[in-house]
Amino acid sequence: MKKLTALLLSFVMLFVFATGAQAQAAAPSVNIMLGEKQLTFDNGQPFFENATTLIPVKSFLEGLDYKLSWEAETSTLHASKGELSFALRRDNNQAMANDEAHQLTVAPKIVNGTLYAPLRFLAENAGYRVGWDAKNRAAALEQQDSKGFFWKVEKDGSVVYLLGSIHHGNDKMYPMRPEMNVAYANSDYLVVEANIAAPMDKQKIAEMQKKYMLYDDNTTLADHIDAKTYAKLQDILKENGAPETAYDPLKAWAAYLNLVSLKSALEGYGGGLGVDMYFLQKALATGKSILEMESHDFQYSMLNNFSDELTASLVKQTVEIFYQPDNSVETMADVWLAGDEAALMTELTGMKEIPEFYKAVVKDRNVGMIEKIEGYLGDENKETYFVIAGYFHMLGEDGIVTKLKEKGYTITRL
Repeated sequence: MKKLTALLLSFVMLFVFATGAQAQAAAPSVNIMLGEKQLTFDNGQPFFENATTLIPVKSFLEGLDYKLSWEAETSTLHASKGELSFALRRDNNQAMANDEAHQLTVAPKIVNGTLYAPLRFLAENAGYRVGWDAKNRAAALEQQDSKGFFWKVEKDGSVVYLLGSIHHGNDKMYPMRPEMNVAYANSDYLVVEANIAAPMDKQKIAEMQKKYMLYDDNTTLADHIDAKTYAKLQDILKENGAPETAYDPLKAWAAYLNLVSLKSALEGYGGGLGVDMYFLQKALATGKSILEMESHDFQYSMLNNFSDELTASLVKQTVEIFYQPDNSVETMADVWLAGDEAALMTELTGMKEIPEFYKAVVKDRNVGMIEKIEGYLGDENKETYFVIAGYFHMLGEDGIVTKLKEKGYTITRL
């Protein structure tokens, strides 16, 4: 229970023979730091243009072990490293990285025989975070070492990718691992628990609130939790600038979720930076098909069926640990970043200490998710699905990955 609420062909004489080279006007130089090491460039130096740091592409990507080739007819650079790839066309703001299209703020350009492109575009899609040291005019690159929980499921030529999600995230989770972006780009469908990015009109929201979230028996939250917990809840709301009675109309389960969201926001985490939303925004931008394994109604109905004893207990324990740093969303984020299966199993064990919660939130829902995933794997068109669900659903005796292995599917941790 203590964990419960804490819910990135050769290049011979390439640039010498490139046509249309232009002299670059004097521009402030920029230092590029990779960890403690300052990067050096054989041809040209990084510079600013339109608030964008441009760097020599050849030196940078070859330094990261990419294989490069130049398509002279279209003035396009191709680079690859395993499944990772770039395609940049001179003077074209549209570029490709890891099989996805990107709109660049400054187009790749040839200056004094050297091709330049935006640092952030190259670095983040190669798996590096980019920071800025204004004092030393230096861009600081740090390798994105987050692992996450990511698997490839295969059977008879069908492929489903499984990504264990954390629904509330922050900036340190990004850029997302390039391998995940490659798998997403090569998938035909994005599948989520529920499409939280889909617009919902005010009438629908009001209907769902009335149906699931609000008391309709002339009682308030204070009638459903103990007086001491209610008093502590009022203190938390007051301390955070909300009316003391803000949660009064809410059923206890809804008050619990609102408390978790408030605690998450205070720790710098939010749903807008969650793994689900990251890929949903990609899908919306490109028109990729989005499927749901559940729905908002399904999830709200499940929560609404919790017993009064359970929901009162959830509110009580969330109030008690609200300001404890070791019971935080950051703890969950750290587990996700490390891809720590042992820590995940510890959290699942904590959930099992409350059988009603574990059965409803994990075990029973996994059955439906597995049924959907097996349907995707049985797709006669052999299309590829990129499936995202909370990482609690993946492992353990009732986990999606565990059950699919038992059914004979080939599963590889990526």
